This record gives sequence, C-alpha cells and structure tokens, in this order.
Amino acid sequence: MRFVTPPTWPPMPEGWVPDPGWRPEPEWPAAPKGWQFWENDYGVAVPGPAGLYGTRPRLFTGLGIVLAVLTGLLGFYVGAGGGAAADAQPPAPARTVVSSPAATPTTTPSK
Repeated sequence: MRFVTPPTWPPMPEGWVPDPGWRPEPEWPAAPKGWQFWENDYGVAVPGPAGLYGTRPRLFTGLGIVLAVLTGLLGFYVGAGGGAAADAQPPAPARTVVSSPAATPTTTPSK
C-alpha cells in the first residue's frame, strides 16, 4: 500500500508514509475533489490505514459491528412484543397430576 500525493503537491520520497497526525503544509493547494490518497500494490484505490491522513473514519469495526447488530436485534425483539412488560406477572405453574397404578389383586393358591 502506498500514499499517493496530488499532482499539485511537492513530490514525496519513494515509500514515504505520513505519520499519525501529519497534515499537508497550509500553503499547498487543496487536493482535487475525490482524490484517493491510498492505493494497493496494483494501483487500485483503497481506504488506507486507519488513523492516517487521507483515510475515512471507520464507524463500525470489529466489536462495533457486533454491538450494532446485537443492539438492532434487541430493539427488534422488544419492538415486536418479545420483551416482558414492566407490570407483567410470571405465568402460573402448570398443574401436575400424579397418579399411582391401581392395586392389582393377587390370589395365592390354597393347599
């Protein structure tokens, strides 16, 4: 991945990468609208390393994506009536019928 400077900026040394917090000099002209500052080894524009100049802030990454999905699912569940109401009573336990087998008469042979 390499940093690509606009044609109106002074050339940077080969392989130069801006440090975190680096900003162009105030007297340099603005980059053309839509300029892509980062490209991969094949010359294709890419987002670039997070936190460096010319990259877009990434709103959802890793844990953020998981939390966003879980929050959305929880909201859907509660909104669909899946959450218990504040004044809801727990359901009454089911009645259980216990029975024992009827006694079977037994006869003993007489002698």
